[in-house]
Amino acid sequence: MVATLVALRWRITLNVLRSNIWAALGLILGATGALALLTPLVLGAVTLGRADPATATQVLGGVGAAITIGWTVVPLLSTGVDATLDPRSMAAWTAPSRTLSLGLAVAGACGVPGIVTGLVLLIPAVTWLAAGQPGAALLSLLLAPASLATCVLLGRSVVIRAGVSSSRRGRDLLALLGFFAVMALSLLPSLLNLVLDAEHLELGGLVAVARGLGLTPFGWALAAPGYLAQGQAATAALLTVGALALPLVLAPVWHRVVIRVMTAPTQTRTRARAYADAPSHPGRAEGRAAVGAVLPWQRRLERISSGPTAAVAARCLRYWRSDPRYLVQVVAVLAVAVLLTGMIATNYGFATDSYDEGTTVTLRDVSLTPGQAPGALFIIGLILALLCGWMIHDDLAFDSTALWTHISAGLPGRSDRLGRALAVAVWQLPLLLALIFVCGWLTGNWVQVPAYLGAMVGMYGVALAWSSVTSVLLPYETNPPGENPMKSRTSGTAFIAALLQMLGTVVIGVVCLPVLVPLIVLVTREAWLWGWLLLPAGVLWGGGVAWCGAVLGGRQLDRRCADVLATIRTWPGHDAA
Repeated sequence: MVATLVALRWRITLNVLRSNIWAALGLILGATGALALLTPLVLGAVTLGRADPATATQVLGGVGAAITIGWTVVPLLSTGVDATLDPRSMAAWTAPSRTLSLGLAVAGACGVPGIVTGLVLLIPAVTWLAAGQPGAALLSLLLAPASLATCVLLGRSVVIRAGVSSSRRGRDLLALLGFFAVMALSLLPSLLNLVLDAEHLELGGLVAVARGLGLTPFGWALAAPGYLAQGQAATAALLTVGALALPLVLAPVWHRVVIRVMTAPTQTRTRARAYADAPSHPGRAEGRAAVGAVLPWQRRLERISSGPTAAVAARCLRYWRSDPRYLVQVVAVLAVAVLLTGMIATNYGFATDSYDEGTTVTLRDVSLTPGQAPGALFIIGLILALLCGWMIHDDLAFDSTALWTHISAGLPGRSDRLGRALAVAVWQLPLLLALIFVCGWLTGNWVQVPAYLGAMVGMYGVALAWSSVTSVLLPYETNPPGENPMKSRTSGTAFIAALLQMLGTVVIGVVCLPVLVPLIVLVTREAWLWGWLLLPAGVLWGGGVAWCGAVLGGRQLDRRCADVLATIRTWPGHDAA
């Protein structure tokens, strides 16, 4: 059974690669990147071998612990990387057994993550060979399989037992927590630049942490050869015994998890309350009241738009406050605002002084108190306007196969395009306006607000127009509804998304020249009173371009709606959405 499960895993992988050119392209690019990273890792291992054995032991022990913890944390944040290896999916075909548990564990180790991890765990042997410690290198090779087995058994036991793939609410919560963790890590370097002085930075704390991690069960396998190289044979023997015993302890734990998830009844705590108050056979008036109860924003938006447009906008507004895939984008915009503020404060915090002996760079205090902040903060408004308008550039893909309801209802494409743009404008425009006024309050340059406000609205309208057109012409794969937004896509379309983003930035920048060029002139000449003319010009330009984009995108959607739906159905997970 072990060989059957391993073969089945790779057969599924190869079938996906044969049927999806983008998945194959993504695999090729990933393999190329991994091979390119292999050389620096080996060179780093050789360099580490030239250091003293104590330092190498601490570093390798910390790395081993990080790898083991990563096998547990990363799948939790992506709600199950290997869904095909979930024992729940095999409950209908076979009974739980020790052979099945062993086969699932081995198949997990034989996947791409397991192979890459196995290669990385062999690199410490290079370190000890470079250090002239053949005994430690041999012990490192012997303990590498035990370390990989610990990673697989611990990671699969925690992830499968957590049951994150069996609860929609659990997936949503972990998705948001994972995104917050990723954003916190991305913001950490910029925040550290604001609070740390590089000249007095001490690494003693990091060394202590690495030493402690190496002495935990997570780091035993990679730390044991280091103690042997230092001549501490007793400590090395004790850690070796612990590293070899750890997979033997985790194996029965994994087997109990397999039995539990395969035999336990399926339960869910989710409740559908959206249509609880709707009558079973509503008349016209009752039907409108029921729709109003489900989509309360529809009646409000009908005052400024048509009925179909308001219905689409109200539905999208519900997604923006409940769907994790949309919420992640909202959090990303707020995080980018914080990151840009930190970057601007950091850049303005360095002062350059020139002397006869040369140039020195010193760190000065940067104040973000009202009236004293740097004027470059206004640039954040322009960047966020671009990002906010960009948010709906793949909105049709987020609908997944539910797009058929628009097609079957005969919804005009222009109503769809205008409704989606109206839904984001309802909350994004107040956010952008508040941002510009906050920048004026922090900098004290209220005279600059009209100019930047006009340019920002113009750029926002152009970005909306681009999104309205490209979401019809160039849809690319996204995670299906109910899936974790942190989970990697399988069709390799991340490459297309990157190209589309670069192309969109260029196109939007060119179309925004009628408002950006006057802004640059006003900034260089400090003729801020002319900003009162740029304000209405930017509003008219952004609104006109956004309307044209919605009309053009609507015409394309009327022509290509069936093709777009057929494309969405080819993506993994969307055919059952």
